Amino acid sequence: MKDRFQFITRIRGTAGQCQYLDGFSLIEMLVAIAVSSVILLMLYSSYRTIISATAELTKVAAFYERINLAIYHIDHDISCAFVNRNNKDVCFIAENHTSTPYRGTLNFVTINHRNFFVAIDPGKEIRQSDIHEVGYYLKSYRDKPEVFRLVKREQNTYDKEPESGGSESVILDNVTDIKFEFRLRNTWVDSWDSRKYIKFPAAVKTTLKIKNYRGEEEEFVFISLVNMAK
Repeated sequence: MKDRFQFITRIRGTAGQCQYLDGFSLIEMLVAIAVSSVILLMLYSSYRTIISATAELTKVAAFYERINLAIYHIDHDISCAFVNRNNKDVCFIAENHTSTPYRGTLNFVTINHRNFFVAIDPGKEIRQSDIHEVGYYLKSYRDKPEVFRLVKREQNTYDKEPESGGSESVILDNVTDIKFEFRLRNTWVDSWDSRKYIKFPAAVKTTLKIKNYRGEEEEFVFISLVNMAK
């Protein structure tokens, strides 16, 4: 009987020790939850930072890609401007407002090689004249009169109306101003009309102002050489 009592006492003692050894206390659980929350918060903050940085870089890349494309269009057309002093229909006409916004306009004839393919036979191309008429100018929005779209006018040939005709395409949005200046000897002038002076500029300086993805105005200035005017 005594041995049986000692055995039962030993079992109860062991059970009491297990009660204190197994599991976590409430304080330990609270500390573990607090540490886990801090770690999760750090991970979430890093994730949000990466997502925000990626979105910002995407906007930056898209903005400058559109700018570069518009500059390429203008620079390429001006560089390939067609010059013929004996043909009055080949004109180079431009002007700006006297104060900001200058809202410059530019109309001239350029050389741009193109291949046109027949829809029935994609392997067969139809050549059209490489010499055609282009124009660059701004058009305002109805709801935002201070902001414009940069428009390119293009006509597959040239005629006696160098400032009209052809089709329009928007090459840049959110433009606030554009100004064209022309190299004349050692200075820059802000208007040109080859019909009056029978002369073509050696270079064109374009100043383009546009609102970026943050709504801030940025300015881009580039110079295009009129290769045939040399």
